[in-house]
Amino acid sequence: MAPAVLAFACLAVLLGFGSTVEMESFPGPRENLGPVAVYLTVCAALLAARGLTLTGRRSRAGWAAVVVIGSLVAARARTLAPMPHCWSYGSVGRNDDGSHSCVNRGDMLP
Repeated sequence: MAPAVLAFACLAVLLGFGSTVEMESFPGPRENLGPVAVYLTVCAALLAARGLTLTGRRSRAGWAAVVVIGSLVAARARTLAPMPHCWSYGSVGRNDDGSHSCVNRGDMLP
């Protein structure tokens, strides 16, 4: 049971990475899927903790899996950190100076 829970935690992290386009990839607005990535990341952290309790506190393999999942969660949190203020907007973008802007694409129409 514990390996399945830890594998599902890894899958949740990978889905969190895949659900958003990295902000550094290109400037301009893109669809705002940041909240989905945050929910998947939180679920992955909770699943990793549950997997560790299922494997037992003394299991080295369980701790190793949790460390790997934790590092993936930390990397994802670092990327998502600038975007929470854009959750109520439809799009988020990166400006040329590196700052983030929040827009609703319907507001951009003439």
